[in-house]
Amino acid sequence: MPSFSIHKLEKSLRRLTIGGLAVFLGLVIYGSVGSDSPAGLQAYLSQKRQDTGWKVLTEEQVASGATIPGNMNVVFHVPYDIDEIDREVLLGHKGDTTRYWGYCFPANYDASITDRRSGLPGLLFLSEKERKVRLEAEKARQAPFSLVNLPSKEQIDRLSERHIGIIHHQLDVFEGGMLCYAMSEQSLAIGIDPDNDGLNNALETEIGTAIDNPDTDSDGITDGVEFLHRTNPLVRDSDSDGLIDGIEDANWNGKVDVGETDPRTWDSDRDGLCDGMCRIRLSNNQQVFAGEDKNLNGVVDQGESDPRKWSTPDNGISDQIPYMKCLLAGKGNC
Repeated sequence: MPSFSIHKLEKSLRRLTIGGLAVFLGLVIYGSVGSDSPAGLQAYLSQKRQDTGWKVLTEEQVASGATIPGNMNVVFHVPYDIDEIDREVLLGHKGDTTRYWGYCFPANYDASITDRRSGLPGLLFLSEKERKVRLEAEKARQAPFSLVNLPSKEQIDRLSERHIGIIHHQLDVFEGGMLCYAMSEQSLAIGIDPDNDGLNNALETEIGTAIDNPDTDSDGITDGVEFLHRTNPLVRDSDSDGLIDGIEDANWNGKVDVGETDPRTWDSDRDGLCDGMCRIRLSNNQQVFAGEDKNLNGVVDQGESDPRKWSTPDNGISDQIPYMKCLLAGKGNC
């Protein structure tokens, strides 16, 4: 295959419009990875070669929110008017579940750096799942050496060559103005994050949250934290236990820390009583409100049981038993 130089690439990029870049990148990625390129990159791109279509996402499309289709060559332009954006935010938080990979040319080229480089001047990015799959495949190819089965010099040389050829993830933060190529096995919501809640605008449109409000349901927890930690960013009380998510998750970090109840389940301590106050049906078919935090303030006040403890007095008896006995006896304040 013919080789190409970084200097020629730099000059070409400066002349090209984004409309013509898809064709150019196709030649670079699929036909021009030659002697000036890293051996590992050449092998990797050859592995990913597919007879698929091309899609170009302009700076304006990325800024307003768009979709990277699955199994398609996509060129996208990171908007100039943002300083930087996290890879997972830009690409919709699918790195753990979706194999995707790509390559970004820098917005500006420093000749003093590119003159010392061999191969392409930019950086590769691989999703977490892609990295995991590649690592497992590499481990599977490793010979099972042991103290009684030592490797020969030839085997060591082959391992060294293979290590040089491994493609490493390089890019986690995208800067404004970058021009990138990507391919994904599934569609990705790509966009910027105008309200700085950790979700890009394309993903927010997809799940129904507000692109200009970091806390759509006003529960104190940002939409991004709720989305990533599996509470509902559209509902103030995700588990319907009467307690607002932001009260249960007191420090708003999405985790169940010491002293907190779980906003993902109505009964954190599994004693049969909801953390706040819920409507329940008694054995006599009467419907009442019952729970541990009667005034829904997130504090264990006098006369309340602790929604974080199965047995508040630590007597081996579930909090539910004396509570239900009290209710069935017809007492008003249990």
